[in-house]
Amino acid sequence: MNLPFILDVAIGLVFIYLIISLLASELQELLTTLLQWRAAHLKKSIEILLAGGDNPENREENSENRRKAKDIVNDIYGNPLVRNISQESREGIEATIRQISRAIVTLFGLRKQRTLRGNEPSYIPAETFASTLLERLNIPQISQKIVALNLQKLVSDEINTKVRSYLENPILPVNDATRETLTTDFTTLEERLNTICETFRDEKITLFSAVNQIEDELDLSVNASFVNKVQSLTSNDSVVQNLVDQLLAIRKALFKEGTDENINEFMGRLQPGLVQTIDLLVDDAQDKRQTYLSLRKEIQEADPASHMYGAYQAIQTEVEKASHKLSPSVRESLAALARRAQLNLQKAQTKAEVVEAELSQFQVEVQTWFDRSMERASGVYKRNAKGVAFLIGFLLALIVNADTFHIVERLSTDGTMRDALAANADIVVANCPPNSNGESDRPLECIRNEVSNSLPLPIGWSRENTRQQFQGNSPSVWEILKGLLGWTVSGIAISMGASFWFDLLGKIINVRNAGKRPEATK
Repeated sequence: MNLPFILDVAIGLVFIYLIISLLASELQELLTTLLQWRAAHLKKSIEILLAGGDNPENREENSENRRKAKDIVNDIYGNPLVRNISQESREGIEATIRQISRAIVTLFGLRKQRTLRGNEPSYIPAETFASTLLERLNIPQISQKIVALNLQKLVSDEINTKVRSYLENPILPVNDATRETLTTDFTTLEERLNTICETFRDEKITLFSAVNQIEDELDLSVNASFVNKVQSLTSNDSVVQNLVDQLLAIRKALFKEGTDENINEFMGRLQPGLVQTIDLLVDDAQDKRQTYLSLRKEIQEADPASHMYGAYQAIQTEVEKASHKLSPSVRESLAALARRAQLNLQKAQTKAEVVEAELSQFQVEVQTWFDRSMERASGVYKRNAKGVAFLIGFLLALIVNADTFHIVERLSTDGTMRDALAANADIVVANCPPNSNGESDRPLECIRNEVSNSLPLPIGWSRENTRQQFQGNSPSVWEILKGLLGWTVSGIAISMGASFWFDLLGKIINVRNAGKRPEATK
């Protein structure tokens, strides 16, 4: 037994594996498409990601987390950005075939509880997932409500409270009628400022417009008509001047010189950091719950009839709406990602730019979180696909009677068959070079076209082949066990895939062709 003989046997065996693997790959791809394994696995993996880890001590909590995860995944899949990824045929014969396949799958219960409608994508870009998730969590809305609260608190603390305390000061040298008139006029200003805050909270105007309107109201409060009106109420010039100075000091403290740069800085002070926003989603699920309980305490202490109470309630509504969508562990993960985004963020020129950059960096961190989770899910899918490939390979080996031990024995004794397989393998390798650009389907298509249909193969359940395989019409127990083991080995080999056997075939042929093949003896 020389080396060329061994290589020819190996080439014949590998070539048979390659031929059967092509058929197995097509069967697996057909099942994958029919049952939507990739789309179902992707959706299940996202549900696992958004459900967080299971708590072995609390089954009820685990069930609730999975329910929340399914709800938000359905919301994400309903988003137009995700829904438009899958471009399925809606007319013609392709649409008819798809409808028939769905009916078959549904009829036999193969879809089970995967909740697939049939048009789900098998791949979602990380950027699409991150933007859709943040949109579903209402983070921009929560941030806007916090800005509205900060604006309302600023108006209340820095303007309303200071001016009212001045007017209500007992040592103010004015009579009661004058004090009441001034207080009434200021109440009108106070209501106008509160209306601006409420209009912004209802998202009817932008923050920039709200800030400019507040600045304009303060300017109107210290114009000539206002001064003349105050002077008409009291002859004490110091009262007039002190009130005007008080309003001017408030305006200057808030807006400084009133330039665009100062207004942007003022707006930046109102905007919350990303970590503060995310903490509101997390703290209601933790033991300390400092941020959330602080908010609840402020709500309880606020007057229900006040404008501040409405701002608090708006935040609480948005926070509870978002918190009920995700499990506590996932919310904690998002908070960790927000802090990582804050640490990784480069310095910006203004705080407003920092807030905007934090949200962008947070989206990048969510994308990385999704990508890493999908890498693990891809590994799980490959392992499951490997098991399915072995099952298909074993059944296919049994159906076509591809017994590895019998194949090796036939190739060892039948020189004509061995030479025919080796010659056809040479043709396939020569005419179907492997791709260098990563397109793995093209050589496999070439192999299907180049393999000769008239090749003699030591497989099948023909009488001649089974007689040689089992040495007679009634096989013994040992021969049956040997055949079962041979089919198992063939199933394992077929599960390796056609690409693997094609690459290996090329290497073996290159080794054999390194020396001159001896001529066959007549």
